[in-house]
Amino acid sequence: MPKKNRREQHHLRQQPSRRRSYTVGSTAPRDVYKPGFPMNLLGNIKAFSIIGIGIAVIMVVGGFFTTRNRDTGDPNSVPTPTATASSSATADASASPTVNAKQFAKAEQVIDATTKDYTATFKTSKGDFEIKLYADKAPNTVNSFVFLAQKGYFDGLTFHRVVAGFVIQTGDPTGRGSGGPGYSTAEEPNEIANKRGVISMAKAGDAKEFGSQFFINLKDNPSLDYTNPGTKYYPFAEVTSGMDVVDAISKVRVSGDKPVEPVTIQSVTVTEKAK
Repeated sequence: MPKKNRREQHHLRQQPSRRRSYTVGSTAPRDVYKPGFPMNLLGNIKAFSIIGIGIAVIMVVGGFFTTRNRDTGDPNSVPTPTATASSSATADASASPTVNAKQFAKAEQVIDATTKDYTATFKTSKGDFEIKLYADKAPNTVNSFVFLAQKGYFDGLTFHRVVAGFVIQTGDPTGRGSGGPGYSTAEEPNEIANKRGVISMAKAGDAKEFGSQFFINLKDNPSLDYTNPGTKYYPFAEVTSGMDVVDAISKVRVSGDKPVEPVTIQSVTVTEKAK
């Protein structure tokens, strides 16, 4: 065989099979090369269109259910009121700055639940509301709340969590839902229902103690009550006036459950009177 022909055959053995077939058999490349999955779909307009429509339908359905779960306020479809007991969470660039760095080893005894009744007035950037404290039902919880209020702990804090038709939550000095006062208080079981306007302490999951975060029920939430077989949240106060202000706070624009427009607690003033 001439040297030239041997070189040509050697060259063909180094080419891809589709190039070899075209050179030897004079067959057009498009008749020999058939791309595999998934590139073959690009040449099949019908199959490509069906797949595209299927992906679009999945995205629309997923978005619908995500929006429905976020907006209903159903405690079975939104996270329950939670807060970590630790106040040492590390801040990051995207987190809200610490508004209040006050920390305490424990709550001093500042109330006398046997002889006095207690109320508290919240002044917020959305208006004022007043609450009645259940000192006789939850004396340790109320004592902690009053102690922190008297120390100015809540001044400047925001309602860091707002879920329309469910709860609004505050009491976190970090504004991220992970802060606390430096100590914890054991929960005090009672048979008070989490009805609209009633206030309970937030806690981490099934924890039996809490820090300084609390939430106001925007509607009756029996799934949070003492009768619930799962996690229970025991009330310590209720809104007695200014529920319209609480409702106004619940209607601010949010991203997820964090208000885009911060709602700030300007002050909390506790008043006591003899029974």
